Amino acid sequence: MDAKLYSRVTPEQVDNPDILVFNRALSDDLGIDTEEITGQILSGQDLLEEPIAQAYAGHQYGSFTVLGDGRAMILGEHVHNGNRYDIQLKGSGRTPYSGRGDGKATVSSMLREYLYSYAMANLRINTSRSLAVVETDESIERRQTEPGAILVRVMNSHIRYGTFQYVASRAPGELEAFTEYVIDRHYPHLNNSDRKYVEFFDEVMEASVEMVVDWLRVGFIHGVMNTDNMSIDGETFDYGPCAFMNYYDEDAVFSSIDKHGRYAFGNQQKILKWNLERFAESLEPLCSDSTVTFDEIQAKLDSFEDIFEAKYYTMMRQKLGITSDGAEAVVDEVLDWLRTSGADYTNTFLELENPGSFDDPIYSSPEFEQIQEKVAEVGLDENLMKQANPRYIPRNYLVENALTQYVEGKDLSRFKALLNVLQNPYESNEATSRFQEPPPKEFDSEYTTYCNT
Repeated sequence: MDAKLYSRVTPEQVDNPDILVFNRALSDDLGIDTEEITGQILSGQDLLEEPIAQAYAGHQYGSFTVLGDGRAMILGEHVHNGNRYDIQLKGSGRTPYSGRGDGKATVSSMLREYLYSYAMANLRINTSRSLAVVETDESIERRQTEPGAILVRVMNSHIRYGTFQYVASRAPGELEAFTEYVIDRHYPHLNNSDRKYVEFFDEVMEASVEMVVDWLRVGFIHGVMNTDNMSIDGETFDYGPCAFMNYYDEDAVFSSIDKHGRYAFGNQQKILKWNLERFAESLEPLCSDSTVTFDEIQAKLDSFEDIFEAKYYTMMRQKLGITSDGAEAVVDEVLDWLRTSGADYTNTFLELENPGSFDDPIYSSPEFEQIQEKVAEVGLDENLMKQANPRYIPRNYLVENALTQYVEGKDLSRFKALLNVLQNPYESNEATSRFQEPPPKEFDSEYTTYCNT
């Protein structure tokens, strides 16, 4: 590919890299010999090849801009058991796309991404994964001064909707070759199809819908659903101003920069459709010289609402233990009750599954008892509910307490305890029941997350 799509870069020198956390399960999945892993390797000091920073574009809060990896570098590709992975450093120094930024990251922001990606993987949601957090000996100034850190991120692909937008706008002559490369790398079963561009769009849309429906299943709010943060492989990534919803609120926003609620919990379906429209536009030039017409891609896009709604109601039936199709009216009644009551989203389904689990007067109300009765008439299959409803999520206050403990006292005990609970988030444990407690409502009303760039 033409060098317009990336730049060769060099990670900044780190004199005393210290491995804070290391994901041995991921290391095993990648077939990496942990005995050979050092802080020098994980911080990009010992290189096997020359890293690159990618160029891309994106609609950020609705406005198109040209971007790139401002604080990230792909070290290279790792192949294991026929699977190919990108290994990327985040926070490793300036690149040609850094603008006025320093390309660095704070230790709290990299520990946060490690924890959230770890949780999402164990919640069985398609996601980037974090191999390690390496602390540097440099102080980084953001909202406060903290030690610097580098995250080692693993993904099937760092190609995003915004990469296609970049190629279509800046290197249109390479759009076909680039698309062919992406299909061959990530969707090779489409190679021999004469409708491959339509089918490619369809599969990207399908993967993205499944990803966002899974977010809604566990109450996750991504917080920055710009087109440059949407993977063509349906992987959740860029855990900046993300959070988990405690008390049900479709308008829930925790990001400091989302002033108008564009990426609120209840808007994520709508924004995914908007982002897919932009992705489709970037593919339109491919339709002029092929057997595919843009109307065919548009027809796929027109089916988005039906596909999303079908997957969403299937997911909600599973959360309610409903084994048969239909019962949308019951799902809607549960959602109406959640909207009115503002009950804890995660714990409500656990209470339906096992009444008396939580000592909360909201679950003793006549309204909730009516909900229990209606759900019991059609659902409450315990096995189905246990697969769909996590016992534990990374509740915002627990995450903040763990990060604060390390930043202020160099103590990772709360962080590791949270990792331990999130290793098996679908298994109840009396010894860790305190991790199920929601925060005071005042906490969520004031809680704010940041991009930390």
